[in-house]
Amino acid sequence: MGLFSRKPKIDMEEAQKNKVKMRQLFNQAVSDGNSYQILYATTGSTWKEDGLFSDTRVYQFVSLVLGYRESDYKIVAVPVNIELTQFSEPLEIEISEVKSAKYRKRENTWEIYFAERGRSSMYFSFDDIEQNSKSFVDNVSQEEERQALVAFTEKYKAKL
Repeated sequence: MGLFSRKPKIDMEEAQKNKVKMRQLFNQAVSDGNSYQILYATTGSTWKEDGLFSDTRVYQFVSLVLGYRESDYKIVAVPVNIELTQFSEPLEIEISEVKSAKYRKRENTWEIYFAERGRSSMYFSFDDIEQNSKSFVDNVSQEEERQALVAFTEKYKAKL
């Protein structure tokens, strides 16, 4: 932790309710959903917009419930809204598509590099998120889930 960093203020009761909602959404979106470990993730993209007076960088963030399964090393990312009431089409990632993967503990970020896919890489962030977030799901606490993902990543990398 840096000099000015602080721990997020999280309502743990709400965080637990959010875990239940995420599990329900994931199970609705993915067959055999209970066979996956899940956690909340975000990903994003940036692009440049040319303006009349100045150029700006635009950031778009996507909230996901990310699931992974050790039995076949399958990964599924389900886009969700920040109220955890709706989901979109899941993105499935088979281990055969992945060239390499690494987890950056300091940033709580998992990067996946593809052998052949429409894009060369993808990243997922797994931060804890406090109350009253404007862009992400409120009240997310997932230290245990992150530790489990780090352990899975080591096994996953060994299979690549």
